Formats: sequence, structure tokens, C-alpha cells
Amino acid sequence: MKQSKFFSSSLLFVIIMTIPFGLQADALIDQSSNIFKFQQKLANNGNVGAQYKLASMYESGDGVTASIEQAKHWYGRAADAGSKPAMHRNTYLITKEQGYDQAKNGAWLKSVKKDANARDADAMLLLGQLYGEGLGVKKDLVKSLELLEQVQMLGAANVDSQIAKIRSEFAVIENNEQQSQEPAKIDVGQAEKDRLKMLKAKAKKDSYNEKVKRYEQVMEKLRKEQEKIDKQQAWATGGAGLAGADDEI
Repeated sequence: MKQSKFFSSSLLFVIIMTIPFGLQADALIDQSSNIFKFQQKLANNGNVGAQYKLASMYESGDGVTASIEQAKHWYGRAADAGSKPAMHRNTYLITKEQGYDQAKNGAWLKSVKKDANARDADAMLLLGQLYGEGLGVKKDLVKSLELLEQVQMLGAANVDSQIAKIRSEFAVIENNEQQSQEPAKIDVGQAEKDRLKMLKAKAKKDSYNEKVKRYEQVMEKLRKEQEKIDKQQAWATGGAGLAGADDEI
């Protein structure tokens, strides 16, 4: 049975690798939708990890229409069940809407920083977003980029679009500095200027390798998600010696 599932997963991966890129994009969308449905089933059965995953999919619009309200709902359920990362992100979404209040949110921010310093990937991602937005902390694009790049290297989350957005902000700042006769309105500091130089050097390189790398990351994510689906299917049907979903109801 295990060998058959591995073959099925591997075959799916090989087939997707051989079809045109445009069709692969459609396959990835279908894959995300399937993952969403499985996570939704598990979440409704009380699986805390699935509740967190479902909330993150609603937050990012991955496999489902984005809905911050649904994201807060599922983060809230996972947080009530004891998930600290879910509590952090739920507070983050609420704080974005209501604004940061030191008296109300200070302990939360301190906890996020502590977990990020301990190399917790979820907290690192969140702190990177806070620095990028200037929410609760002084806006610092250098720190934001460093944290998001670390999350990217860990493979803990897809942060490509967020990294690209920050690099675009850097480019705008650099362009303003070059064109303006007056001091730049945004004081980026020496560390940020050094970072700008490095990013500019990177931008001159051939982008082909970057595209290949991203494509390989997407395919690796697809492979891992397929493995999750296989395990979840086994759980849902009571296969592979696991207690099935029907057994828990």
C-alpha cells in the first residue's frame, strides 16, 4: 500500500513536470483547491494544525477566495485550542484593522519578538511583516527583508511576493535619492544603503536562474503537499493503520 501511494504521488509529480508551464499553473491551482478541501475537513473535525493552515489559506487566498473574516475565525478557533502561532496571527489581523495600542498589544509584540529570536519560523514571518508595515515597530525594510529571506531559506512559507514588494520599495527609495537635489525624505541609513547596493548588483544578474529556482521550489512544495494529501486520505479512510475520520465522529 505504501509503495503504491508513493508511486502514485511520484507519477503525479512527473506528469506535472512534463506538461506546459501554463497548464502547470492550472494544475497548481487545482492542487491548492484540493489541499484546502482536505484541510477544511480536518479543521471541522477539530484538528488544530489544519485550522491554522485553513486560516492561512483564507488570509493569503491560496486555494480559496481570500477572506480576512474567515481567517480570523479559524485562527481564533486554533488559538482557543492552544495554538500560540494562531493567537499571534489572529492578534496581528485584528491589530491591522484597529491600529496598534501599546497598552493592549505590547505583551503580544514582546512575545512575537521573543519567539522570532528563538528562530520560530511563524514568528519570524510575522515580525518581518510588522517591520515591513511599521506596525507596532519603527518601519525597517532591512530587518523585514532579512527576516523574510530567512523564512524563505527555511522553506517555512511562500514569501516571494512579500520579498519582491520590499525590494520594489528599496528601488523607489534609491530612485528618489538619485533624482532629488534635496536629502531623501526617507532616511534609509547606511545599512539600508549597503543593502540597496547589494540588491542592485543582484538585479544585474541573469534572472533565468532565479526563475528556475522558484519553479523548483513550487514543484517541491507540490510534492510535499501531495504527500500530505496521501496521509490525510489514509487518515480519512482509516487506512495505513491510522484511526479514520469516521472513527472520531
